[in-house]
Amino acid sequence: MLAAEAIVMLAAARILIRFGSERDLVARIGGTRVAAAPREDVAAPPEAVEPRGNPIGTMLGRVARHTWWRSMCLEQAVAGRWMLRRRGIPSTMYVGMAKRDGNFIAHAWLVREGRTVTGASAENYATLAAFRER
Repeated sequence: MLAAEAIVMLAAARILIRFGSERDLVARIGGTRVAAAPREDVAAPPEAVEPRGNPIGTMLGRVARHTWWRSMCLEQAVAGRWMLRRRGIPSTMYVGMAKRDGNFIAHAWLVREGRTVTGASAENYATLAAFRER
């Protein structure tokens, strides 16, 4: 059932990102947009990512590799946010940017209780926006 939910949520996230406006996306992500976030939430260390304790993040990663549409970090973070919300679990979604080889690279990641759910390699990114559940 979790795999089916992940497929549906990834597809919905992709449709919203592809065809919706920025305002639609922010409204659907929900929560409160905060300018800065506590450091422990921004960059959860790699050991904070627990495959066994993170069935939603693990399933999203597995399913995302097999979709025929784009299911990158932003789609996974949005889908994970929705899946956690359905279960009443608060989370914080981050969007950040880093510079590599002269190019800017964007990244999105989802954190729950100081643990990374999606987007594990977030420690080198500067946070541009954070959306925290109330």
